[in-house]
Amino acid sequence: MPVKPNIDFRLNKPFLTSIIEIKQENKNVKTFIVDYNPIDEPIEMKPGQFVMVWIPGIDEIPMSISHIGWENRMAITVAAVGDATEALHKLEVGDQIGIRGPYGNWYEPKDGTAIIVGGGIGMASVLPLIDQLVKEQKNPTQFELDQVICIEGAKTESDLLFMNEIADIYADETAMEFCTDDGSCGFKGFTTEKLDMLLQQEIEAQKARNETSPITVYSCGPEIMLKKVFEICEKYNVEVQASLERMMRCGFGMCGLCALEPTGLLVCFDGPIFTNEVLRKTTDFGKFHRDFSGKPFKI
Repeated sequence: MPVKPNIDFRLNKPFLTSIIEIKQENKNVKTFIVDYNPIDEPIEMKPGQFVMVWIPGIDEIPMSISHIGWENRMAITVAAVGDATEALHKLEVGDQIGIRGPYGNWYEPKDGTAIIVGGGIGMASVLPLIDQLVKEQKNPTQFELDQVICIEGAKTESDLLFMNEIADIYADETAMEFCTDDGSCGFKGFTTEKLDMLLQQEIEAQKARNETSPITVYSCGPEIMLKKVFEICEKYNVEVQASLERMMRCGFGMCGLCALEPTGLLVCFDGPIFTNEVLRKTTDFGKFHRDFSGKPFKI
């Protein structure tokens, strides 16, 4: 199970900082790079964690950290899908936003084979993990990784994110699987279909070699996709670490809007990453979210 969050409460106040670079990822997605040094000590950020982003005069929303490892600097990658994100997309270099965090737990690397499944803007969460695992595979320090496979999916080729960054990380195209609904790039179909095929192939190959090596699936994307990823991992008795998204107003367990029914666990504090054990008990997973009033709605 991924570890509990390590919260420094000095980071709970928004730190107003200027946007220093904006990268247009595709027609609907931008990456914003900001300086982030609200305290004197260095801030450690882990793959899978998130920050609360305040757009002055508009709203505050949770965003996955898409680039880490820079000194006093971080990045978020944002799709324009609502009032707050559309307002953020209108900002320019030099404009200011508020950042607080990081919050939440993080992906916990395991030995063996790692399969990373990202759908759409969910790639922002797993991109730092891909970088971490590939570096660890090449120069092991903590884990023994046999394979690190990335599966990315989108509706069409122009919607795929970070293709150049992922290629630079890997320098090995055989470990990258791109899936598009229309077949414009890579496999024509869903990431979950490709995941099912890869798991079946890997398990059969291990049986043929008369060996057993652990497989871990790490995933972020639309919850309908995550639900299917979970079901496939259950079928093959494989651990999944899935990053969930819920309505959040606080980020540290006060408002309760992000509770998972009926467990009482909070996505912001106990997650956002959960494994099979919790997902088996969560009745609203893949079915319902809550709005700002706490009222459930079907996804």
